[in-house]
Amino acid sequence: MLKLTSLSRISILALTVAASVLSVGATNAQIVFTDVTSEAGVALSNTLNESVAWGDVDNDGDSDLYLTNNAPNVLLRNDGVDGFGFPIFTDISAAAGVDDGGFSVGAAFGDLDNDGDVDLYVVSFGVGPDVLYRNDTSQRAARGIPTFTNVTVAAGINDETSSRGVTLVDFDHDGLLDIYVNAIGSDILYRNLGNLTFTNVAASAGVDTNTGQGVGVVATDINDDGWIDLFTGNRSFDPNRLFMNLGDGTFSDVTTASSITETGLGMGVCALDMDNDLDSDLYWTSWPGGTPPQPNAMYENLGPVGALPMVPIFDDATVSSSTEDPLGWGISCNAGDIDNDGFEDLAITNGFDPSTTPNVLFHNQGDGTFADATNLLENGADYDGRGVAFADFDLDGDIDLILTGGPTDDTRLWRNDSLTNHHWLTVRLRGTVSNRSAIGARAWVETQEGTVMREVSGGAGRGSQNDLPLEIGLGNANEVLGIRVRWPSGLESVITDLEADQRLDLDESMVFANGFERGDISAWDVEP
Repeated sequence: MLKLTSLSRISILALTVAASVLSVGATNAQIVFTDVTSEAGVALSNTLNESVAWGDVDNDGDSDLYLTNNAPNVLLRNDGVDGFGFPIFTDISAAAGVDDGGFSVGAAFGDLDNDGDVDLYVVSFGVGPDVLYRNDTSQRAARGIPTFTNVTVAAGINDETSSRGVTLVDFDHDGLLDIYVNAIGSDILYRNLGNLTFTNVAASAGVDTNTGQGVGVVATDINDDGWIDLFTGNRSFDPNRLFMNLGDGTFSDVTTASSITETGLGMGVCALDMDNDLDSDLYWTSWPGGTPPQPNAMYENLGPVGALPMVPIFDDATVSSSTEDPLGWGISCNAGDIDNDGFEDLAITNGFDPSTTPNVLFHNQGDGTFADATNLLENGADYDGRGVAFADFDLDGDIDLILTGGPTDDTRLWRNDSLTNHHWLTVRLRGTVSNRSAIGARAWVETQEGTVMREVSGGAGRGSQNDLPLEIGLGNANEVLGIRVRWPSGLESVITDLEADQRLDLDESMVFANGFERGDISAWDVEP
C-alpha cells in the first residue's frame, strides 16, 4: 500500500526527520567496477577531456553523456546495452549541434526554460563567452537525435571571462534555474528572467567578491533553511568562499564565521552528507604546493553552534576521515553511494602534473572514516584525471563511474557490478511550481535502519555533474517507511510505505492538484 501526502512547510508526523544515522550492519558486500571504456567507445584518445556531465537529453529515461574538451565537445547518446550487457553510446555531437570547438572546461544540464527537456550550459576557458544550448526536443525522442540551438547571444550570456566551474541553482525561488559561474576574476550569477534570457546579478547579490582564480563551485543548503547556498573552490591561495543565501536575493559571505579556513591551490568542490547526520558537509580538492604539501579538505557540518544562529560551523575532519590525499594534484570530485549501503562515497581526480598520486575512490566506512578503494576499479586509475561524475547509466540500481583523461590519457568508464545484499531506491523528481528539473530539491528517506538525506545537484567538482535522479542506497532495508521531499518552491511532499529496489517518478504539480490523494507517482517509464 502506497500513501502520498502533500503539504506546505508543516510538521511531518508520519516521517521522523531527525539526526538519525543509518546503521552499517552486516553486508557481505563485494564492490566490483568493470572497465567498459572500450565497449562503450568513450575513450576520446589524444584529447584533453576536461569535464563530464550526465543528462537525459532525449527524455528516454536513461542518462546520456557530455564531455567537454580542448577540442570539439562530444555528446554520447545512451542506447542501452548489447546482448553481452555492455553499454552502447552513440556520438551525436554534430547532429545535435553541440560540438562546440572551443576550450571548454565544464558543463551542466538543467531545464532552464521549463519546457520538459534539459538544456545545456558550457563554460569556456580563455576563448569567447560561455555557450548556452536550448534543447528543442520537448517531446520524447526515443532513439532519435535531439536538436539543440545555440541561444547564447539572445539569452544575454556575454561575459568572456575564463571560467572553469558551473552549477545551476534557483537561488531566488522563482521557479527558474539560474546559473552560477566560478570564473577568473569576479564570479558571475546569471539570473533567469524567463524566456531563456539572463542578466548578471553577481554584484547586487553579493557574490562578485569571489575574485581571483576561481575553479569549482557547488550549490547546497548548508543550514537546511530551504534556501540554497554556494561554496566555491579557488586556487593561487585565494580563499574558498561560502556564501549563505539570505532568502531575499542576496548572499552573505560566511566563510570566516563558518571556520572555512584552508587556502591553497584549490580546485574542485562537492557536497555530501559524510556522516549521515542529515546536513551537507563540504569537500575541497587542492594541488600540493608548499611545504608541507597542501592536502585536500573535508569540512564536517556541526550545525549552527556559533554566535550567528543560522550560520553552521564546519570542523576540519580531513585527517580524522582519512581523505587528505596530500600528494595528489586534486582537480575534481563528486559523491555517490557505490555499494548502496546508505553512506555516500567520494571520487577524486588527480592530474595535470606527473608527480601526482593516482585518482582516488574513497569508500565511506560508516563511522566517519573513508578507505582507499581505488584498487576496486578494473585496470586501475593511475592516469591524468580531470572530470568525474556518477550515474546509473544501465538502470540496474547501482551507480557507475566515469573519470575523464588528460591529453595523453583516455577517459574511462566503469560499470558497477558489485555483489551486495543492499537495497536501493531511485527517485526522479519533476517540478512545475519549482524548476522542472527539481534542482535544489532535498529528500529525506527513512527505513528501519535510519534516515538519509539527498539533494538534487546542478553541478559540482570542477564543471562536472552527476545525473539528476536521486539514487539512494538503503543498506539492508527492503522497504521504505517514508520519503519527505522539500521542493525548491518550499512545498513539501510525504510518501509512505514503499517497496525497495525500484525507480519512481514524482511530479510536484500533480501531487498538489490532487490535494492529499496519491497524485502522479509511478514506476519509471523507460523505453526499450
